[in-house]
Amino acid sequence: MKNKSLKLSVRVAGAVINWNAVSALPRAITCVDPVAIEAKLVIDATGHDAVVANSRSKRGLRDIKGFSGMWVENSEDEVVNHTGIVYPGLAVTGMATATVFGLNRMGPTFGGMLLSGRKVADEAGEYLSKAMIKVEV
Repeated sequence: MKNKSLKLSVRVAGAVINWNAVSALPRAITCVDPVAIEAKLVIDATGHDAVVANSRSKRGLRDIKGFSGMWVENSEDEVVNHTGIVYPGLAVTGMATATVFGLNRMGPTFGGMLLSGRKVADEAGEYLSKAMIKVEV
């Protein structure tokens, strides 16, 4: 029998989450494993914390710059312009975009947030329509 090797590209393939209500309880009285969710594309819309993108950064797979000071006039356009796929299988939108790219905070305006969400939805649709995990055997 031939020796076959499986070659996979590195990409985000889902998320591991904890239930907030359960994770807030003392560990001694709970025994709940995290929930694993498989996905072809994960969209980080977790705000300034950029939780998903930061998890990639902790593994050395993506540099996160952190957001800069508030500059409403500049930041709305920049957030929309930088919204999209940042790593295979991972997209960022909204203020997570500002954190990943080191952009200015947006302040109390939401037009850019809506446009960022719309843009990531469009890019996600294109990404998923083209998404094929190639496995060479």
